[in-house]
Amino acid sequence: MEYNALFSKGNIGKVTIRNRSVMSPMSTETAETNGEASIQTIRYYEERAKGGIGLIITEFIAVDDQYGIAVNNQLSLTQNNHVKSFEKLAEAVHRHNAKIFAQLYHGGNMCDPDITGNQNVSASNVATYPDRRPRPLKGWEIAELVQKFTDSALRAQKAGFDGVEVHAAHGYLLAQFLSKYYNKRVDEYGGNFENRIRFLDEIVRGIRAAVGTGFGITVRFSGDEMAQQLSPDHMTLEDGVRIARYLEASGCVDALNISNGNAFNPNPNCDPYSYQPGWKKHVAKTIKESVCLPVIATNTIKTPDFAEQMLQEGVCDFVGLGRSQLADPEFMKKAKQGREKEIRTCIGCMYCRETMGTGISVRCAINPRLSNESVYTGAIKDGNHRSVAVVGAGPAGLEAARVLAERNFKVTLFEKKDRVGGTLNVGAKPPFKEKITCLTETLKIQAEKAGVEFKLHTEATPETIKEIDPVGVFIASGAVPIRPNIPGIDLPNVHIAESVIENDIELPGSVAVIGTGMTGLETAEILGGKGSRLTLVEMLPAIGPGLFPVLLNDIAGRLKEFSPAIYAGHKLIGIDEEGILLENVKNGEKVRLKVDHVVLSLGLSPKKGFVEAFESAFDPVIPVGDAVKGGRIYHAMKDGFTKAYAFDPN
Repeated sequence: MEYNALFSKGNIGKVTIRNRSVMSPMSTETAETNGEASIQTIRYYEERAKGGIGLIITEFIAVDDQYGIAVNNQLSLTQNNHVKSFEKLAEAVHRHNAKIFAQLYHGGNMCDPDITGNQNVSASNVATYPDRRPRPLKGWEIAELVQKFTDSALRAQKAGFDGVEVHAAHGYLLAQFLSKYYNKRVDEYGGNFENRIRFLDEIVRGIRAAVGTGFGITVRFSGDEMAQQLSPDHMTLEDGVRIARYLEASGCVDALNISNGNAFNPNPNCDPYSYQPGWKKHVAKTIKESVCLPVIATNTIKTPDFAEQMLQEGVCDFVGLGRSQLADPEFMKKAKQGREKEIRTCIGCMYCRETMGTGISVRCAINPRLSNESVYTGAIKDGNHRSVAVVGAGPAGLEAARVLAERNFKVTLFEKKDRVGGTLNVGAKPPFKEKITCLTETLKIQAEKAGVEFKLHTEATPETIKEIDPVGVFIASGAVPIRPNIPGIDLPNVHIAESVIENDIELPGSVAVIGTGMTGLETAEILGGKGSRLTLVEMLPAIGPGLFPVLLNDIAGRLKEFSPAIYAGHKLIGIDEEGILLENVKNGEKVRLKVDHVVLSLGLSPKKGFVEAFESAFDPVIPVGDAVKGGRIYHAMKDGFTKAYAFDPN
């Protein structure tokens, strides 16, 4: 496909961008503890510039150390001594012909007092988090913050950045002033719209006066907070249009970066897998039609053809690419070269969001190199065509095979089934999970391109593998579902969740799903959609233990349609032809339920004795993924990647 719009040049003020792609700001938490850009940070952004992105807008950068820090290892431009590391960052991006803007930020009442050591500040004393009650900023403090934003912009300019973005979205400080929900002030910064936008207006005017006309300035704000069901005071699309027109009239802003949502409803900003591409495009399109300034917008864009569509439809002037840049930094490069099928498409699993604020750098389920580009710099071609066997073509096996082949090993991948994917084929079956099928296809294509030889429908045994005389054997044989040793576990009315999903089994009548992790909940959703009457049993106090709240709320909301009976805090202790026997884990009270079918979703464990059978015949034998420990896609792919990268048969 040709991408005439996507690969056309565009301008933001006097800054010319080589194409219409913009990397959206996303927290990485890779900065040094003093706020400087680390080598880890620099290599992360350089990888995206090298991969063809037009403009990078960095993650949020603090302008105020006293009250404005949200997470540890957050970038900062509060001091002159920060400039040197940012200069290295700008140079790394520029040498690949991309442009870079610094996003300037203050979190207001969403900052972390445990990090700053101070009570949070905001427009008023309205809290986002009950345990973080803010105090209203005084007038002189507002003036001081205007200067801090301006000084930080000047530092970015000195470091060689092409522009700055003022962050006024997602319920952070400037959005708190814009919002009637937060802003209860009675001075010149509160009340009517002109007063509520005054703080933001003073910032952009202050920056423009300081940096001159050649330096880019964008503002990111929520075109629609999409939280009006929670309070009528949350901002609407009408408010978004008004903000856009005001900023355009100021003459100080070069482009508008349209996001959505706020702290009470963050999903419109970074949405889970069930949200479809383009579902919020009406927001950006409405604003674009209301102003002449260029509009940047995210729209759950997963593929280059959809990015092209958004531009052709006039939804925006530049497409915001967020998680697609985490999943595959070569998104744009591959699109330009006609290698779309090699793009690792974001699966919307939210793993990147789960890691935010946890004290570790950002992670991606399908990109093991993310945040470690400075460590895993590229495959060293040292395999010398020596033979390596990989057993199992699930995510760990496919990733290990690809990396080994790229290192110039002669890789033979054995898979007993007639197709690759392993547990990915199960994960792709539930509603809205078709993106995982795309991932499986991409992993296979990448492995084939690297030179992996596939032996499908082939049972791997020590005898068959000896035929290729390998210098190492990677065991990616996956794991098996856990079946507890309880009475009735082998009855014909007992089923395994993975089998129910993969084989599209219908279970009429009443069904008890035992275990409510993601697989259990997805199984329940499938069965509920086929008319089964559902009972959910969970030994822990609430369903969905360990699930990221966004995903849990998303699927639990859909399950409500089926009105399942829920027995949290109950343990399965027996099964018979009539139903199940549960035990309350707190008081030991027994509960007997009549059900027609029982579905077990109790996790996975490695196959007993499988790895050992190969260890007696080969050295080294390297188990990866679920063959080590049952886990998620991230753990499988990371394990396959790192062990293949480090493999040394010498």
